[in-house]
Amino acid sequence: MKQKKPWLSIIWFGIWGLFQLYAVLSVIFGTWTRPEAFPEEAYTSLIYPDMFFIPFYLATSILLFLNSALGKIFGLITGGAVIYVMIYLLALSGLKGIENLIFDSLFLIINLLALIQIAKLSIVEKNI
Repeated sequence: MKQKKPWLSIIWFGIWGLFQLYAVLSVIFGTWTRPEAFPEEAYTSLIYPDMFFIPFYLATSILLFLNSALGKIFGLITGGAVIYVMIYLLALSGLKGIENLIFDSLFLIINLLALIQIAKLSIVEKNI
């Protein structure tokens, strides 16, 4: 039986990993414009966990594409990391700044849908 691929999750974690790589490098090289709603110390401290998780985001995308059970486990872990960061950013902004609210909420919703897709596929296939 051909296994169904979680395309939303594959695309999401690939794009998210590349975006985080771009964001971290921009912060390091000083070209990233920090939103006014965020305190500088807290904002720049986020790059350290991002640097750790970037390889996991990209590996998750690849492993999910290969229908690996490890990809589903990575997906659930990295998806949890994205949820943490999005809630942290929403709280840090004090729910101010319309662009921050829109994009952080959108990323949170897409991430939750990707996690649901992985969970549903795992339950159907019963391989985690």
